Amino acid sequence: MASKGHIVVVGAGVTGLTSACFLGEAGYDVTVVAAHVPGDSSIEYTSPWAGAHWRTHATPEEPMLCDWDVQTFDYWLDVMEREKQDPKLPKSGLKMYDSLHYWDAPVKEELWWAPRVKNFRALSSLQEPLLTISKRIPAHAPAIKEAAACRAMSVNVPQYLLYLQEKARSMGAKVIKARLPVGSGLEDALTAAESHAMVDGGRRPDCFVNATGLGAAKLCGDEAMYPIRGQTVLVKGEAEAIRTRIGDGYTAYCIPRPGAGMTILGGTKEVGNWSEAVDPETTARILQNCSYIVPELLTGEDGGFEVVSAQCGLRPARQDGPRMEKEVVGGRKTVHAYGHAGAGYQNSIGSARLVVKMVGESIGSSIVSAKL
Repeated sequence: MASKGHIVVVGAGVTGLTSACFLGEAGYDVTVVAAHVPGDSSIEYTSPWAGAHWRTHATPEEPMLCDWDVQTFDYWLDVMEREKQDPKLPKSGLKMYDSLHYWDAPVKEELWWAPRVKNFRALSSLQEPLLTISKRIPAHAPAIKEAAACRAMSVNVPQYLLYLQEKARSMGAKVIKARLPVGSGLEDALTAAESHAMVDGGRRPDCFVNATGLGAAKLCGDEAMYPIRGQTVLVKGEAEAIRTRIGDGYTAYCIPRPGAGMTILGGTKEVGNWSEAVDPETTARILQNCSYIVPELLTGEDGGFEVVSAQCGLRPARQDGPRMEKEVVGGRKTVHAYGHAGAGYQNSIGSARLVVKMVGESIGSSIVSAKL
């Protein structure tokens, strides 16, 4: 089948790589150009620092984001089912767990997602695991007032990013590691990306996808972009369940990393903080808050967690939500897809499908349903 066109995706985070896969499946030639690719570790490269698991951040007032999250949940279910049916398929790093939600106060958020996940149910304080957890919480600390459980996915982030990259390559995509100029605007960056994409006889791009995350603040002069700093701790052992506890001014969470023998504990949401330095006091607070809800991982000689590392990531947030729009930049057709904040993974499928649609509209080609 003849190609519908050549698309250059700028950025190799979860948004860029998922978009590359869907574009390849839809019949486009794809080149990914990025300063950082799966396997790299840099504060500039947000996706590897994520937890990650499926837990929506969207509210009913954000119907597009709600829809994206539901699309991702359903899609990931299908990926896991196909892997189960065919053991020869590449492993995505996705796994289903019990996902436990604890609140220190009566729930105020609207749980619109409850019917969309698997086996949602309220938990009584007279049931496990609350009985055991409540006994561990010191008398001076807040008690858990409400709780619920469901079945949802956790993501082995390094494995999933490599899975996406290799999936894109299996459909003919090229992945080029190259740092583009950012100080002179998006037009110059696209010119450089075009040059990289046309090396060795590559055809001229028909459209670009700007999936540069937080880098878009400088690259596009987008003053609506800002970081949400997150600090986490990686510990030995895979937790038995995903756990999230929401209290007054804090969130504690535990996200098992499937197949890795490790778990991510968190965390923080520090709006506007650009620091990449790990704060020891924050690390201690994360370990303390999580010790009440993840007792099975307290395997250290001192009765605490066995810490592997502590790290920070900068979530690419944007006022008024992600930028998903078409633009012509210096004569080049461009689709913007950035600003997903801490929801990049659970937004990824719905966002990528919209990218395919907008690319098709930009270059006037028909749209084909995409499947990884």
